[in-house]
Amino acid sequence: MAGINPKAIYTIAKKEFMDNIRNKWIIVMTIIFIILAIASSYLAGRQAGGGEIFGGMEDTVVALMSIYTLLIPLIAILLGFSTIAGEAETGALYVVLSYPVKRVEVLLGKFLGLGSALAVTPLIGFGLSGVVIAATVGAEEGVAFLAFIALAIILGLMYLSLIICISALCKTRVRAIAGGIILFFWAMIYGMIVMAIYYATGGDFMKLMTGEGTYPDWLWSSVVFSPGDLNQMAVMQAFGLKQAMGISIEAPDWMSMNLLLVVQLVWIIVPLILAYFFFKRRDI
Repeated sequence: MAGINPKAIYTIAKKEFMDNIRNKWIIVMTIIFIILAIASSYLAGRQAGGGEIFGGMEDTVVALMSIYTLLIPLIAILLGFSTIAGEAETGALYVVLSYPVKRVEVLLGKFLGLGSALAVTPLIGFGLSGVVIAATVGAEEGVAFLAFIALAIILGLMYLSLIICISALCKTRVRAIAGGIILFFWAMIYGMIVMAIYYATGGDFMKLMTGEGTYPDWLWSSVVFSPGDLNQMAVMQAFGLKQAMGISIEAPDWMSMNLLLVVQLVWIIVPLILAYFFFKRRDI
């Protein structure tokens, strides 16, 4: 991996960005994010009363958390599943590698280009809605809301890294799609599996609802194995939230924002490293 050419990475990244920024999924999801954020804020304002049109940024984020952790991974998977497998199958990757570029440069360029295109969705979608909310009810939690947007982008990068790794491993586009579907549904059911284990080992859901019960340490530790749950926990830390969906959630002291950010960074880096080794061994 020595002698990496930044210019080659930039050229590939720019091409990927320009090719995907006009992707219909990017445009549609950006519009959906704007509508969802404003609608969530409006509903939060109606529930809170007080005559405000919109609710505060914290209430808006609470309403959005369960939605954005499904939509952003979906965008990442749709953008990245054919990155290696699909282009290898069509022969486009052979053309790229016929130029004086290294595979690591191609991989990093594609990740950065797709990641930049992916970042546009939460940046514009949540950013514009945040401006509207701040202009209406104030920007007291503006820094935390900016952290929320940054964490939404990080969530997308985690899943983009994972799907690129799957695409590098799979031989065909169809298998890469199947891997993406498995990844998406695993993200959806992981929390239910962990909670089922919690109940099976004597956990009491009613005590959690009333704030009398606490999560065991193993359940907090399990969060690091789910990018979505990990990201949600970081958002709650950013806003200092102690409750979610009516359930009392107060993280232990060791689960700090710094730890959560480091683990999310690991979720981005490790799959990319694995993707490089799969890509390096691949016959094009």
